[in-house]
Amino acid sequence: MNFDEALILAQKLRDSIKYHNKKYYEDDDPEIEDSKFDELKRKLEKLEEKFPQIINTNSPTQIVGGNASEKFSQVKHEIKMESLHDSFSYEEIFKFYDRVIKTTGEIDFIVEPKVDGISLSIEYKNGIFWRASTRGNGIIGEDITENVFYVRNLPHNLPEKVSYLEVRGECYMPRIVFEELVKNQELKGEKVFKNPRNAASGSLRQKDASKIPDRKLEILFFNIQQAKDINLKNHKDSLEYIKKLKLPTINYAICKNKNEIIKEIESIGNKRFNFDFQVDGAVLKINSFEKRNLLGSTSSFPRWAEAFKYIPEEKKAKLINIEISIGRTGVLTPVAIFNPISLAGTTVSRATLHNEDFIKEKKISIGDIISVRKAGDIIPEVVCVDSKNNNNNLIFKMPKKCPFCGSKIFHKEKEIAFKCINALCPERTLAQIMHFASRDAMDIEGLGETTIKILQKDLKNISDIYRLNENILKKYPVFIENNISEGQEFIPGFGTICLKKTGRNLLNSIKKSKSALFGDLIYALGIPYVGKEAAGLLAKKFKNSKKLIHASMDKILEINGIGTTTANSIIEFFIENPEILFDLEKLGIKIYNSNIQTEKSRDKSNDGTTFKTSRLKFVLTGSLEKFTRAEAKKQIEKLNGKVTSNVTSQTSYLLCGEKPGKKLQQAEELNVKILTEEEFLNMI
Repeated sequence: MNFDEALILAQKLRDSIKYHNKKYYEDDDPEIEDSKFDELKRKLEKLEEKFPQIINTNSPTQIVGGNASEKFSQVKHEIKMESLHDSFSYEEIFKFYDRVIKTTGEIDFIVEPKVDGISLSIEYKNGIFWRASTRGNGIIGEDITENVFYVRNLPHNLPEKVSYLEVRGECYMPRIVFEELVKNQELKGEKVFKNPRNAASGSLRQKDASKIPDRKLEILFFNIQQAKDINLKNHKDSLEYIKKLKLPTINYAICKNKNEIIKEIESIGNKRFNFDFQVDGAVLKINSFEKRNLLGSTSSFPRWAEAFKYIPEEKKAKLINIEISIGRTGVLTPVAIFNPISLAGTTVSRATLHNEDFIKEKKISIGDIISVRKAGDIIPEVVCVDSKNNNNNLIFKMPKKCPFCGSKIFHKEKEIAFKCINALCPERTLAQIMHFASRDAMDIEGLGETTIKILQKDLKNISDIYRLNENILKKYPVFIENNISEGQEFIPGFGTICLKKTGRNLLNSIKKSKSALFGDLIYALGIPYVGKEAAGLLAKKFKNSKKLIHASMDKILEINGIGTTTANSIIEFFIENPEILFDLEKLGIKIYNSNIQTEKSRDKSNDGTTFKTSRLKFVLTGSLEKFTRAEAKKQIEKLNGKVTSNVTSQTSYLLCGEKPGKKLQQAEELNVKILTEEEFLNMI
C-alpha cells in the first residue's frame, strides 16, 4: 500500500469510526458490536503507525469518547478524563509492561476489573454531593447532577467533610435489572437496549430525572481525580481512601511481575460472569503516582495504564426450529431454537430473531449452523450463519395465521411488525395478564406465567383476575389438599377439601392489589407506548377513569412528554376497550391518585406533631415485617408522600426495618427522624 492509498483508507476508517462513536456515546444506540468497533480502531491505529505522516489532530485515535450533548449544560473538566488504550493479547500486555519498566525500573502494578458502564466525574464540596458530569470528549462533559442524584448506592454525604473531592467512577445497570428491563421492553413491543452499558447511558442522559429510580443504576469508583488537603502517594492508598469515605469501589490486586499480572487478568476473566455488573476487560495501572508522572499521557490516553479486553464468547449450534412468540400488543416475534450450549456461565437454547427483516438480512434458515453469543454477556443473540443448510424448503417465512388462535395475521406493507389482532388470542391474553400482574404494575405476587397457564380456562381477560375465588381455585388440583388426618381413609362427602397456602396467598395478593394508584392501573392496562412515566402523567392530568376514557386528543397533547403517536394509541385503546376501567372498579378496585390531596389531608405523627402528607419524604431501609417495600411505598404515595432512594438533609423520615444498612447511620448523622414499622403504622 502506498501513501495515497493509505490516506484514502484512513479517511474511510475515520468516517466510519466517528459515525459509530456518535451512535455509541451520544445516541446510546450502537449499530455494531464493541468487538467490530474495536477492530475498526485497531486497523486505523496500525495504519497510522505504518504511515505516521497521515495522523491528524481530528483522528479518532487522538480524541476521547464523544461530544457533550446540547440537551445538558456543559462542564469543563479541570483534570482531563482520559480513555484507555486497549490490548487484545498477552503479547501486547507484555509490550506495555516492558516499555513501562524500561522507563521506571521495577515497580508495583494494580490490576482491576474493567466495568463496562458510563464514566462519570462526581464532585463533593465539604463532604456533600455537589455535581456529576459525563466524560464527553475528556475536556467538556455534560452536567447530569439531577439524574445522578438517583443512582442507588451513591452517597450524598461523606463521613469526612473533605473541602473538595473529585472522584471518577463507572455507572452501570446491574445484570438482573437489565434482564428484567429487556423482558418488559419485549413484552411491550418496544425497542430493546442492546447491552447494560447503553441501558445505563440512555437512562442517565435523558432529560426526565423521574425515570431514573426505576432503572436502579449503581456506581463503582476507581480513581481520585483531585482532592484538596489530602496527600496520597499511590493508587492503592487512593482506593483505600475511597473505601474509608464509604464510596463504593472495585476490588483490586497488587502485582509485581508479568506472571502475576497475567494470573490476575485470567482470574478476573474466569469469574467475570459472576459479577453483578458487566465486565468487558481488566485494567492494568502503575501504582506509584510519581512514576506515572514520568510516563505522562498521549493526547487521548495515559501511558501508565492499559486495558486488556476479553473477546466475547461465541459458540456454534444447529438451528433446530424457529418458533413464534406473541407479546401483549399482538406483535409476533420469531425465536431461534437451537441445541443447548454453555455460554457466558449459563446454558442457553433460545434467542430472539427480532423480526422477518433480521432473518432475511442474516440469511437464516432452519438447519443452519449459527454462531450465538450473549449481548452484554447477558441476552442470547444470533450473530451470523456459520454454515448453510441448502434445503430451500426450510427457509423461514412469517405465518399468515396466528399459531395460537388461528386468526389472520395483520401486516402493513413497508412495516416490520406482524400482528395477531384477535383480542381473545390466548397467547396475547397470557402476556397481558403477566404484564398487569407484574411488580411495576399491580404487583400481584404469585400470578406468574405458570399460574396463569394453569388458570387459563378461568382467565379470559384481566378483569377475570378479580373474579377468582376459593371455589374456582378448588377446581384445580394444584391448589387443593384434603384436611384428613394421616392414616385415615378419605371418604367422599366426609373429608373436606381446602385451599393450599399458595392458593390463599394468591387470593390475598389479588385483594391487596385492589387498592391501586391510578398511575399504576393505567400502566397495567398495557396501552401501547404508555410506559410508567406516561401513565403517571395521565393520572395526574385526568384524575379518574371517566375523564381519562373520554379525553380528547387535544387534552392529552396538553401533557408535556406525550406526543401524537402515544395520544392516538390511548384514544384507540379506549375505543376498543370502553368499559375496561369501569369493569375493574365494579370488581372492587379502588383508585387512589398520589398527585391529588386525600380527604385526610392532615394527620398526627406518633410524637404529636402535625404534618401535611404532601410534604413528607421517606427513605426505606431494612426488612419490613408487615409490608413489602413496594407496599410501603404505595401506602406513602397514597397519602401524597414521596419515597426517595438516599438519605439527605431534606429527608423527613427513615422507615427502618430489621437489619438496616448504612442509611440508618446516615440518618442519625443528619438528625433525620427514624420510624419503626409500628410507628409508621400509627402514622398512616
